Amino acid sequence: MEERGIVKIIVKGYFNLQKAMENKSLVEVEKAAATIREVLDDLSQRFGKEFIETICEPDARQPAGHIMLLVNGRNYLTLPGKLDTELKDGDEIALFPPIAGG
Repeated sequence: MEERGIVKIIVKGYFNLQKAMENKSLVEVEKAAATIREVLDDLSQRFGKEFIETICEPDARQPAGHIMLLVNGRNYLTLPGKLDTELKDGDEIALFPPIAGG
């Protein structure tokens, strides 16, 4: 089995999602390699109920349908592995709430 090295992932929360991240606009996650799902699990453990209720679908380990999750500027739904996409050191996850304009 190939050993996975430590990677540092940058997570940015925008607008009201910062509140679910203890009012931080940027959080670093360091762990032995990671998928998008593993980073979300890590953040759920770190920030608890408010993060889970704000970002995730009820009773699911995935972003709520109204949350836009980008990895290095690409919607995670367009990535081959979706939530199971392996992240590389320095990758950036951005979380956006619904935005309306007029």
